Amino acid sequence: MAELISKFEALGLSADKAKEAAANKKLAPTLDSLITSTGQTEFTKPTGMLIYTLATTATKDKTPHADYIARAIVAGRIASTEQLGAATKFCAKNDPSAEETAFDESCGVGVVVSDEEIAASVQGAIDSFKESLTKERYRALGKVLGAVKKLPELRWADSGKVKAEYDAQILA
Repeated sequence: MAELISKFEALGLSADKAKEAAANKKLAPTLDSLITSTGQTEFTKPTGMLIYTLATTATKDKTPHADYIARAIVAGRIASTEQLGAATKFCAKNDPSAEETAFDESCGVGVVVSDEEIAASVQGAIDSFKESLTKERYRALGKVLGAVKKLPELRWADSGKVKAEYDAQILA
């Protein structure tokens, strides 16, 4: 158990969370297997958290290619929870090692959304709701944020940056 705890702490889990994960009969073997499949012993915190998230959501039936996804995370191909969700959906129906290009396309691998693109997209969405924002004021904010989140050009953008930009523009 001490070996598992130390492995899990290398993912960036706190000592308590690592102990809790090591004691979990369903999670511990899955997480251990994913860590082993990556061939690494040290992880950055974001990478470790994505692997932990994969372990907590993956099942053999629904995510038969979890090891492939874990290696994609470590390689930097999967870098966000949005991409992880897309990867698990893709792998539930396809073999990613046989269809690597399709995997990359469906998971947004290599797609980078700049801060300028985020700002422009958010501004465009806010502009399209200008009349309703003026008339309904705060009651319209939820509709506008929903529209921003559904913009296809922001699908792979960092959701924290999108929300921060939205807040900044709404308050301006």
